[in-house]
Amino acid sequence: MAPMSAIARRAFLATGAAAAAGAATGSTALAQAGDTPLGGTVTIGVVAPFSGDAIKLGEQIGNGVRAAVDDANLLRGTLDKAYLMKTFDDQNLLATGLVNAEFACDDPQVIAVIGHLSGRITDAALRTYNNNKMTVICPASSYEPLTQHGYSNILRLTAKDSTEGRLAAAFVISKEKPKSVVVLYQDGDYGADVAQGFQDQMGASKIQSTALGFSWDKPAWDTVSKAVMAKNPDVVFLAGIPKDMGPIIPHLAVLGFKGPYYGSQGFFDATTISTYGDAVEGLVVSSSMPPLALAPGAFRIKSDFEHKYGLFTPLSAFSYAAAQIVIAVVRRTSAVDRIAVQRALSIGTPFDTVVGEMQFQDDGDPQNANVYFYTVANGKWKYLSSALPSSFIVK
Repeated sequence: MAPMSAIARRAFLATGAAAAAGAATGSTALAQAGDTPLGGTVTIGVVAPFSGDAIKLGEQIGNGVRAAVDDANLLRGTLDKAYLMKTFDDQNLLATGLVNAEFACDDPQVIAVIGHLSGRITDAALRTYNNNKMTVICPASSYEPLTQHGYSNILRLTAKDSTEGRLAAAFVISKEKPKSVVVLYQDGDYGADVAQGFQDQMGASKIQSTALGFSWDKPAWDTVSKAVMAKNPDVVFLAGIPKDMGPIIPHLAVLGFKGPYYGSQGFFDATTISTYGDAVEGLVVSSSMPPLALAPGAFRIKSDFEHKYGLFTPLSAFSYAAAQIVIAVVRRTSAVDRIAVQRALSIGTPFDTVVGEMQFQDDGDPQNANVYFYTVANGKWKYLSSALPSSFIVK
């Protein structure tokens, strides 16, 4: 089970020229469907970085949707609809993302959009999508504000930050029974909402917990480490990513803190182990990504994907799931336009996906959002358990 690469969720501005340059589009061929399917075609838009610094992450999103579309076309009957995918390159830039949201909405063939990589860019584009009756499914961003605007056209597949924080806190309480906890976060784009959810759960459980925020761009590691040790914590929770927050671990070790450490899904990353080695042995992190090796229903999909594209990453898995949801709506309701898709999704019926059953609240967040816990054991990530009971996995 491979962890997700750390995704920076800062918003970048682009010039008008860069925005225009990011307008390249393309579409997949129909798999085993022929050129003129009798049932007609349905087009799913994918807005993600297909050029620029985040191209590898955009390709993971694109390959996930492409694989789901191809699998659906392989199983279609003669009179069934065939599925197409059309890409829009947002370069993971704010201005380019807004322009490509317009391009996707201007294409009358696109009935739903999967994207973007960045939660902030998705959030900025939501008004455009809403005004054009376009459903947008965000496959892998936990960015808190996404579902706070009252729009009915947004679905998020992962647990949002505050939900992850609350579930992680409950897990810490059940495993460690701490008397004192410190949760660390930085003043960048990621971590504060996770820390707030963590604090809320600790407070509800009457456990002493201190949230310490510090600078992202100029962290004073010695000062922060001393502030942590002054609280004499039984547990330290890291609400951040290893690139930005990881250096606190050796600084705390110098002052004598031996753990345990817990962390948010930003730390569920290969660089956590490669950078900090033995210092993170025993670290426990949460993630929205289920252990697909323990999910019998996902075996064929995962195996076929990896034969064709390589590692079935969390981004690819959740993008595959997003496409499954659109395809399921079309099959159930014969939806052929955006309004029909949006109306069908508002009913709140469950969907079987490669990452488990998904059902959504009115605000677009998943009902009973779950997270899964992994630990570093002998220099590798090892699955522990889920926050909530799950029939999707066998353990």
